[in-house]
Amino acid sequence: MTVKKIFLFSIIGFLVTAIVFGGVFYFAVYKTPEKAAKEIKTYSFPIGELYSNVRDSRRILKANIVVEVTDEKIVEKLTENKSKITNNIIELLRSKDENNLSGDKGQQVLRAEILKSIQQVIHSDQITNVYFVEFIVQ
Repeated sequence: MTVKKIFLFSIIGFLVTAIVFGGVFYFAVYKTPEKAAKEIKTYSFPIGELYSNVRDSRRILKANIVVEVTDEKIVEKLTENKSKITNNIIELLRSKDENNLSGDKGQQVLRAEILKSIQQVIHSDQITNVYFVEFIVQ
């Protein structure tokens, strides 16, 4: 091979590499999905402090619960049905023993059960999460 051919192949290889890396960089940086960039606004509805006896124990559970929703109209429905929701949550809490309430896993399961209980009353998928602001077993 001559020096001219080596130089020509080097230039072609460099250009192909630059085009490939430029294309990858362009699609990685400038073509982000618009759904990911769109933030979902959430609203919170405080259920408040609830006290319950722990099943088969002399202990008492104190839980301060907040519900997260994605639609402001759902907050109004939660306000209208607060007494029914509170009653269902207290019944759920009373059915739990110390083993069900202990540890992170027990609290995560309880959060999921409370969320399901609230969704049965309101019938909406826009209720996204339940948070424990306080969770004390004494």
